[in-house]
Amino acid sequence: MKMVFFVPPHQRRLAMLAAQADNAPALIYGASGTGKSAIARWIHSNGPRAGGVLRETSDGTQLNEQIPLAQGGTLVLHEVGRFTLSQQMILLEFLKTKSISASGRDGVRMIVNARVVATTSQALEGRAQGGLFNEELLQKLNVFRIEMPPLAKRAEEFEDISLGILGELSREFHKEHLRGFTAEAWEALRGYDWPGNIRELRNVLRLAVSAANGDHIEVRELPDFGHNRMDFRSTREQFEKVYILELLRTFDWEIDRTCEMSRMDKTTLLEKIRLYGLRPIEKETRPAPV
Repeated sequence: MKMVFFVPPHQRRLAMLAAQADNAPALIYGASGTGKSAIARWIHSNGPRAGGVLRETSDGTQLNEQIPLAQGGTLVLHEVGRFTLSQQMILLEFLKTKSISASGRDGVRMIVNARVVATTSQALEGRAQGGLFNEELLQKLNVFRIEMPPLAKRAEEFEDISLGILGELSREFHKEHLRGFTAEAWEALRGYDWPGNIRELRNVLRLAVSAANGDHIEVRELPDFGHNRMDFRSTREQFEKVYILELLRTFDWEIDRTCEMSRMDKTTLLEKIRLYGLRPIEKETRPAPV
């Protein structure tokens, strides 16, 4: 069982136990971008239900429809703290009875064999004290409680997290020759406070890996972290442009295949090509085979 590299060391045994449990709920706390969704998926894929369906939703309005779709697998409920009290009651009743009201059949309940993993960026204890979150539901969900701290508070792990992400991205972009970061690049990365947490770090490193030519990421391949605040919109757009261009080149500018492999809607891809003014220059100038 390979642990997700960005799970805090003191939480790893708990995460492993959560994965091995078959029916017990798990609750993952953390600010936006700390990796809650990735850990929820890891718990599913490394547990007894790995062969079953993984269903994810942040829409509490359709729990009676969503829960049966996770039959035999795992239902990941994102931001459960935002569910209304009536939605919380539906979830609580399911956790207590493993059944839900059958649609259109008054008084009839459907048995559903699904495990619940919930995520939240809110302090549910405080919401429960204020009457905004069901206390009994909180107790039911809290069987395995995994907490993800902000990246800014994980200075001792920052290097391992960065290298772990770099390894994933180097394989994704077929740049396995990338071995790390130059001293100047490390200094720039460590000097930024990462308000967007691991998600922001991954986006920045994705852009850097796309642009990298040598065997180490150089500081010139990173965005400008001036005044400890990055123009994240500009960086995101820059990354998106590079990423889409890399996808198109990988699949020889075959639009349908690019959409299929990247799971991107065709209309969206065509709009991004137009927005960024992308052209298959390399394809057109590629020399004919000898």
